[in-house]
Amino acid sequence: MLPAPSLALDGGVAVEEGAAYYAEEVYEFEMECPYCGASMRVREVVYRMPRVGRTLLVSRRCPACGYRRSEVVPLEARGRVRVYYRVDEPRDLYARVVRSNAASIEVPELGASITPGAAAPMVVTNVEGVLHLLLEAVKSLEVMGEDVGNAEETLRRLIEEGGRFTLVLDDPLGISNIEPPEGMRRGGKVIVEKVEGALEPEIY
Repeated sequence: MLPAPSLALDGGVAVEEGAAYYAEEVYEFEMECPYCGASMRVREVVYRMPRVGRTLLVSRRCPACGYRRSEVVPLEARGRVRVYYRVDEPRDLYARVVRSNAASIEVPELGASITPGAAAPMVVTNVEGVLHLLLEAVKSLEVMGEDVGNAEETLRRLIEEGGRFTLVLDDPLGISNIEPPEGMRRGGKVIVEKVEGALEPEIY
């Protein structure tokens, strides 16, 4: 199996291919390039993204050194949630996953997790794509000399053959979600837990 196709916006921000975006506001200005110091163009567009709400797409391009970066920044928060998705069969790997830039990813059965960094992108993919993200993280740990046990072998087997495990998204923004494949009932597959007493995230 291959990871779900996604559209990379310049700097690698993954969004769903063909999603319907509607621009509400557009801003353009110049700022200093962080790499070469030349003047670079910055474009900010406010979109209403399906299932996510208002988001800010920021695109930076430097004509002097070629530096470019894009990112999608959520402008709405709904309170912290944990989303649980139970994978029981190969078809479950095609469930659609929306992970905000603030959400962590965990597969408890493997003891594997990804905590987002400051520059983490918002990602729209499927469960199989998430397994590939975890696999890349495990391979990076191996390169740094960390003991990862049989995590790489297990992840490769899950990608190729499927298996039973739970995917957990912990999102302080409350934006992340998992949708089962078309034709599959959501009941019993997806559990969304609202975390009471969580600190409200700062949204700019």
